[in-house]
Amino acid sequence: MKLIVLMSTYNGEKYLREQLDSLLAQEHMPDKIVVRDDGSSDGTLTILEEYRARDSRIEYRKGENRGPAGSFYELIRDCEDAEYYALCDQDDVWMPDKLSAAVEALKKEDESIPLLYCSRYTLTDEKLNPIDSNVSPLYNYSDFPHSLIYHTAPGCTFVFNHKAREKVISYDMEKEYCLIHDAIIHKVVCMFGKMILDPASHMYYRQHRNNEIGMSADKLKVFSGRIRRFLNGKSRNYRSLTAKALLRIYGKECSAENRELLQTLAYYQKDRKLKKRLLNDERLKTGTVNDLFFRFLVLVNYI
Repeated sequence: MKLIVLMSTYNGEKYLREQLDSLLAQEHMPDKIVVRDDGSSDGTLTILEEYRARDSRIEYRKGENRGPAGSFYELIRDCEDAEYYALCDQDDVWMPDKLSAAVEALKKEDESIPLLYCSRYTLTDEKLNPIDSNVSPLYNYSDFPHSLIYHTAPGCTFVFNHKAREKVISYDMEKEYCLIHDAIIHKVVCMFGKMILDPASHMYYRQHRNNEIGMSADKLKVFSGRIRRFLNGKSRNYRSLTAKALLRIYGKECSAENRELLQTLAYYQKDRKLKKRLLNDERLKTGTVNDLFFRFLVLVNYI
């Protein structure tokens, strides 16, 4: 059984050694740690060379700056065949049982279908002091409809199988609409396979001022962040645009039910009947305040 860790780096010299040390201290050791550097200008490459000289399982290559989505997509697309692949950020720290917990959970499932494992995480400050370990109230949703609207867990918790990789690489994240890579992986696997949710934390998710993507345990901060994103339009229509791309790439092979839902989300802005259907779709509800925010975004053609 082969397991490959895929890491993208960018100016990560401050925390990279801690993360690499945690990867090399795993109970279930990865067969390879493949790193793509996304155009760093600091000492990241020197650190990678240092660790490659120490451990032959570490490989790295230099690339032009493409951002997280483009960098991770290249890693997933170009990596060699393996049973399992784990995504890894440069600035976190993994607990020793992170990979063993993922492999144990995946082995219990039907591996003839796409599988995606994710876990909870322990949110920390930049010095790894715990802040919170239960951030998202939406963590328990692993179905395809909810994946189109909400993001269950960050990609740094993801471990997926070969069947998932085969499906995901059909979605060219450099050519198709893609706000972030882990959201695409999440949606594609839920469309064709199964998402496994681990209720335990197996990693420290470090928050600092240079995070490419971050989380917060402060509910007010989370809400204010949503308002800022709404006002600046950064995430405007990303769900409907993603739905259009998913429909174009996978529409002929997905189920009729999933195809209908994608069509509703993709074209609701131009069809009142589709908008009404989207607003009243019971499959998208969570029983939380998120439902009100979702309805508001649909009504203003933002979702």
